[in-house]
Amino acid sequence: MNLKTPGIFSLTDSMTGSQITELARKVEKLGYSAFWFPEAFGRDPFTLAAHVLSVTDQLIAGTGIANVWKREAITMIGAARTLAELFPERFILGIGVSHGPMMEQLGIKYAKPVSFMRDYLQRMKSAPYMAPRPKSDPPIVIAALMPKMLQLAASGTHGTFPVYTTPARTAEMHESLGPDKWICVQQVAMLEKDPAKARRAARAVLAFYLTLPNYLQSFRNQGFGDADFADGGSDRIIDALIAWGDEQAIRDRVAAHYAAGATHVCLTLVRSEGSSRERAMPDKRALEALAPA
Repeated sequence: MNLKTPGIFSLTDSMTGSQITELARKVEKLGYSAFWFPEAFGRDPFTLAAHVLSVTDQLIAGTGIANVWKREAITMIGAARTLAELFPERFILGIGVSHGPMMEQLGIKYAKPVSFMRDYLQRMKSAPYMAPRPKSDPPIVIAALMPKMLQLAASGTHGTFPVYTTPARTAEMHESLGPDKWICVQQVAMLEKDPAKARRAARAVLAFYLTLPNYLQSFRNQGFGDADFADGGSDRIIDALIAWGDEQAIRDRVAAHYAAGATHVCLTLVRSEGSSRERAMPDKRALEALAPA
């Protein structure tokens, strides 16, 4: 599974089924290696992965992430093994514990996430599976922001799927995880050269994450503080976490992550203008401008 070519991450719940089909085919045609999508309060990620893999020929699909609180471990690994068998070497299982405030909206008790994840991984590993097995189980990566979860990623999975991390933090993760573990970085990027427009739009993107305790602690661990979190985020934190500028500036950020030890970088291409719904859609202009092919 070759992930050295960048991929694309998209908020697919903001799109219709036909739009997802069109986007997945375009992503593949442009030479991106993988198509990642999250699980929130909408589509089932495994059904969506099956669809994306069915309408493309070589594109890798990755869940970024499938929520461990929302399904039993046997169900999670069963769905992942099904995809790995039907689409060999084309599916990555990204899993995570999400965030307490989000889980509370669903009435899910969020407690001891590291212990829960450790037990969950063991239950996936030991789960029975009576159908024909894939040649190998799908790669598993964990969304790991904190050191203890990162240690678990190193000991129990292929690696990690981080977002809102600097290349310096990627280098730290590489040192911590070791050379054989995957670091699949999600990099938010915006093809916008005007600093004021870019930072204004970037603050709208980052605002939600500045309300989540796990992200705030992750940002603190990267050297940011209260002054960086005020008023939607300082220029310093915006510029460090969200790549904006011309095509070369974004390519340079991607290259910096690879140089720091990333196995893979997937781009979330946001727009600097438009309604909130329009900004949630991938920027097709940037998609084409940054195409590996």
